[in-house]
Amino acid sequence: MFLLPGSGTEYHVHTGDTELYYILSGKGEYNDNGTIQTIEAGDVTFTPSGTGHGVKCIGNEPLELTALILYAR
Repeated sequence: MFLLPGSGTEYHVHTGDTELYYILSGKGEYNDNGTIQTIEAGDVTFTPSGTGHGVKCIGNEPLELTALILYAR
C-alpha cells in the first residue's frame, strides 16, 4: 500500500480478524486504538480483533507498507 503525503486510512475496528503493517519506507502517524505514535521504515504494527487503528502519511514522501490480515475461524 502507498499513501501519499497527507493521505491515510480512516480509523476502523477489526472484528474477527487481526491486521499487521510492516513499514517499508516513509513516515506515518499511527492511531493504535486511540494512542498516536510515529512509525517509519522497519516498524511493525499489530491490531488484534476487537481493537482499531488508522494510519496517515506525515512525511514528504509516500508511506509504503505491507498489510497482512489474519482471519479467525
